[in-house]
Amino acid sequence: MKIGFMLPAFGAMATHENMLAMAQLAEDRGFESIWAPDHVIMPTKIDTPYPYSKSGRYIADPKGAHLEPFTVLSFVAACTRRVRLGFTVIVAPYRHPVVTGKMLASLDVLSNGRLIVGVGSGWLEEEFQALEVPFAKRWTRTDEHIQIWKELWTAEEPRFEGEYHRFTDVQCRPQPLQKPHPPITIGGRGRAGLRRVVSMADGWQVVSEHPDDVYSTEGDLAKDLQTLRQMCDEAGRDFSTIEITAVIIAGTAEGVLKDLPGWERLGVSRLILDFPSFVSEPGEMAAILGKIAAEAEMEAT
Repeated sequence: MKIGFMLPAFGAMATHENMLAMAQLAEDRGFESIWAPDHVIMPTKIDTPYPYSKSGRYIADPKGAHLEPFTVLSFVAACTRRVRLGFTVIVAPYRHPVVTGKMLASLDVLSNGRLIVGVGSGWLEEEFQALEVPFAKRWTRTDEHIQIWKELWTAEEPRFEGEYHRFTDVQCRPQPLQKPHPPITIGGRGRAGLRRVVSMADGWQVVSEHPDDVYSTEGDLAKDLQTLRQMCDEAGRDFSTIEITAVIIAGTAEGVLKDLPGWERLGVSRLILDFPSFVSEPGEMAAILGKIAAEAEMEAT
């Protein structure tokens, strides 16, 4: 099993010292990947229901620190050599797609080909409003962003004509080291998201609490994967080319270790441990991760 974890980018843990320590822990203890979430500006009053908690309340302090994810991964890229670097997830509509595509390519080059591009459309309407970005049709915009990134990353002379963006007679160098491009994993919870995974992505990220409790339309990962497999068959795509990643909102090392066989039986190949949501002390986070590293059979690459 590939196991990674969320970097402490939110709240009191979001410091230079903690970020460096956790990146080095991942590198030294054999974790496959480290991940950064995406918020640019946080509303202090949130009415939008949070889709990944039972209560519908956002689980991080909106008045706390929220480090910017491109900066976070650029910083830890310079502090590490092996561990992979991922977003869970970039909210694509927040940024201009050409600028984002350029930043992603640069990060892949400077990390020596270690980038994983997790992408989603976002959920926090108040943040869209603060950024003056339309909340409506955000998935349609996200689809276009992904198409633009692929064009920038692979074409000799990129050109694009879409509903929201268009360009021609340009170059965008350097292109990513990973060919044809860094892996793209889409985060989403409904059938429309699964169709996007089949048509344009390399993997699916699903948020969960344990193998029998996932935040999706079905709420049942086995059923979701059966649906995904059927969609692959209908589209003529090999289901085995889609990597399944579970983002775990969980509280203890013992719980993670207990659930590992269940994840493996379902066909999940990567876990992302979401510790910053409930841990506020670096020693506690390091102890949890250390126990998992010592007892789990982890695949480092």
